[in-house]
Order: sequence, then structure tokens, then C-alpha cells
Amino acid sequence: MGQEAEAKWWSRDTVAVVTGANKGIGFEIVRQLAKEGITVVLTARDATRGAEAIESLKKQGFQNVNFHTLDVGSQESIDALAEWLHTTYGAIDILINNAGILDDPNEVNLEIAKSVLATNYFAVKNVTKTLLPLLRDDTPGGARVIVVASRIGQLKGLPNKDYVTTLIDREHITEDFVDSFVNKYLEDVANGNHNKGDWPNWTKLGWQRSMETYAVSKIAVIAYVSALQNTLVARHEGEKKINVFSSCPGYVLTDMSPNGIKTVEEGADTPVWLALHSPKEGLGKLYGERTILDF
Repeated sequence: MGQEAEAKWWSRDTVAVVTGANKGIGFEIVRQLAKEGITVVLTARDATRGAEAIESLKKQGFQNVNFHTLDVGSQESIDALAEWLHTTYGAIDILINNAGILDDPNEVNLEIAKSVLATNYFAVKNVTKTLLPLLRDDTPGGARVIVVASRIGQLKGLPNKDYVTTLIDREHITEDFVDSFVNKYLEDVANGNHNKGDWPNWTKLGWQRSMETYAVSKIAVIAYVSALQNTLVARHEGEKKINVFSSCPGYVLTDMSPNGIKTVEEGADTPVWLALHSPKEGLGKLYGERTILDF
């Protein structure tokens, strides 16, 4: 297990925001943070399900939770959340991007690819960029941004070695490069060239399905986390400190993974640990089981 980097610094005045949190891993992340006494904002696209999730938490004794709708695919919805957070809390300390979707198990087409990448990559960027100005200047050790990713985004599943060579150089990854990587994949899907050997096919690594588009989306968000950390470090002088991580929860039993072998409690552990302890040796990197993983 990873070594805690600092003593308890958080309180009821600490504010965390978790996206896609009305069920599964996101809901458990909210529960674990609330259990620590932090004020947690649970977000979900469906207002009814979000309200039901909050009611469930309050019945468990957690009064330090609140709800706001968030459709991560809508900039208008993201802006509305940002305005409400500013009005309600002034600033936040922790942002956990958990919202995500899977691709189709039987086919890859442009509509599916655009939908998955819109949610799993572009929406993560849009939510993060919109909420970055709200991250508090004086959060002890720095404010924290965590993106829930997956080991399926590790580069061992990417056949294109030119991309691997660039992406593995974590300290020099740029957002523009990650965008070009994603857009090239979408171009190859549109042209029917996505199955010619450049893109992930996890059936060759023992999985039951290729998970192609999902894998591309997770490679992209892991790389984006490194790119964002690089940007934040470059402009750090005189500005707020923000620590960014990606985290693989593991193969968790949820609606998205009905054959999962880990509990949601186990899946939420590392994202929550990163949010609370922000280990300085792994900024911008991928974690699993509180340990740095290879990209």
C-alpha cells in the first residue's frame, strides 16, 4: 500500500465534487469522502436518480452531501454547475471525474466512437477546465483533481509504437498531442481503417472483447492527466498548486461490469486515497491499489 504523504488536513469546510456519482464507484467515492467528514457534491445527469442517491446517503447518516445535476456532455450544464458551486461554496478542494461509458461489444462505428470519446475524454477535459478556476488557492498540499481511468488504457495494449514512444514520455505530453491522437482514431473509424493494426484490440491479450474505443478513451485521459499536470507545473509560480492523478479502480462489479470481481468499496479506495493524501511522487501518473502503475 502507498505511504500517506500527510496527516489529516480535511474538515467539513473541505468541498469535493464527484461526477457520475448516483451509483456504482462514483456513489461509493461520495460515501467514503462523506464518511471522512468532507462536504461532498454528488453530480449526475438524471435529477431523479441523483436525488434518490442523496436520500440514500442521508438515511445512512451523511448530512454533509449535496446534489447538483450535471450532463458532462453539455457545456451549458457544466457552466451551470460551476456557477452554483461558486455561489454555494465559493471554492472547492477536490474534483473527481468519474463519469464514463463503455463502447459497444459487437461493433465499432463512428457514432459509437464519437459518443464514447465525447464522454470519456472531451467531457473530462471540459469539466476539468471549467472547474479549475474554482479550486481553492490554499488547500493544504494543493487542491486535487482525480480522473477515474483504467488499466485498459496502459500502452501495452496500443500496437502503434510511434504513439507509444511519444505517450510514454510523460513529462512532455501535451494536450494538443492527445487531441491529435483521439482525432486520428476517429478519422480511422470514419475511413474504416481502425482495424488495420494501429489501435487496441484486447481480445489478443486475453479479454473477451476488443474494448477498442473504450481503450482509446482511457489512453487519452491517462495522457491528458499527465499533460494537465505538465501545464500546471509550468505555470505554477505565483499561482495555486493543483495535483492531478488518474486512477484505475480495478475490475469492479457494477452495471458497466457485471462480471467484475472487486467490490465498489475496493474500487473507490484508491481515488479516495489520492483525494485525501495526494502523494507527491506520483503527480500526473496512473495509480491502482494505491501504487503507481506503468502507462
